[in-house]
Amino acid sequence: MVESSREQTRVVSAEFPRDLLPLLRCSRDGGPLELAAELRSGAVGIIEGRLRCETCASEYRIEDGIACLLEGSLTSEDEHEIAMIDAGHACTWPDHYVPPADGWRSEYWDRMEIPFHLAELEPLDGCRVLEFGCGDGRFTILMAQMGARVLAVDFSLTALHKLAWWLQIGVAPTTYQTVHRCSTADVRAHIGLVRADASHFHVAPRSFERALSATPLDSRDERMRMYHTVADALTDQGRYVGGVEHDSLLRRLLGLPIARRYTSGGIFIEHFDMATLRCQAAPYFAKLRIRPIRPFIPLVRRLPVPWSVWVSRLIGALPVLTHLGQILLLRAEHPIRPPVEGAMRPGNQLVKGFLRLCCVIKVDKFF
Repeated sequence: MVESSREQTRVVSAEFPRDLLPLLRCSRDGGPLELAAELRSGAVGIIEGRLRCETCASEYRIEDGIACLLEGSLTSEDEHEIAMIDAGHACTWPDHYVPPADGWRSEYWDRMEIPFHLAELEPLDGCRVLEFGCGDGRFTILMAQMGARVLAVDFSLTALHKLAWWLQIGVAPTTYQTVHRCSTADVRAHIGLVRADASHFHVAPRSFERALSATPLDSRDERMRMYHTVADALTDQGRYVGGVEHDSLLRRLLGLPIARRYTSGGIFIEHFDMATLRCQAAPYFAKLRIRPIRPFIPLVRRLPVPWSVWVSRLIGALPVLTHLGQILLLRAEHPIRPPVEGAMRPGNQLVKGFLRLCCVIKVDKFF
């Protein structure tokens, strides 16, 4: 299916679900956003509209069903990454997904990565998920099919338009399939698309049960700001799952660099060991679990895909060889938040009841 650029843009319009609008906040001051104007709507949400901050009166647009909350200038590295991503997504709009023969979006790599992320997020049915770096939606659509409501955030407008295309035709851009638990085959009403910088983004506090970022941000400061946003966004029982490139045993033995680019002049990436990842996430979550996944096993890729996946998982589960994993998978729970003035804690009901029987008025005043 080949069309003109203008026609492609028209075809890939999304619709922003109205019930997800209250989750958005102003990128400048974190104030609540109100729908100032609804200019064009579709069957499941808003296609064109304006949002206004109730605190500072800043305005943002909803264009082609995408809430545009990108505020301020991006770093030169961010601009470079957007250009690379846009070049990768520019394009054709196929009616079905064809995986590359090799590389990180191949059938083998998807089956070595996606199931582990989804397993850490489960259960997803009925959960609201905040996803950073959604790209063209391989995780986004799968999570919605599993019953989640997803606020999908990326700074590449081209990637978001590509996600909207897959939404319209009801296809997740991956060969990996999961159990469809959504009440309808059309999941467009379950996904809100947002263009924003993950390190300068705000949502309604304690509004999400899950959060996901399958790729790391470029710098330590950006990652720390994202962790802060995620911790504020999650409920007390919420869970964050993140994936980063691993400074694996093989990389260390070969003396390969910690920071590099995927290809010459390509996207910047940094490799992490467990201690570094734990150190950066620990200020925002009280409970962390980190483990390597997607091990690099030479020659295994020559086997048929089902066999190579089975052998790789088996070898990757062995005590020492698990450190060959190319991805570190982080599961973070119990978000840490600064104390709120005057906020009562649950306390002990027996002690409270005893003091009431003793005619002690207002426990919070007594202490």
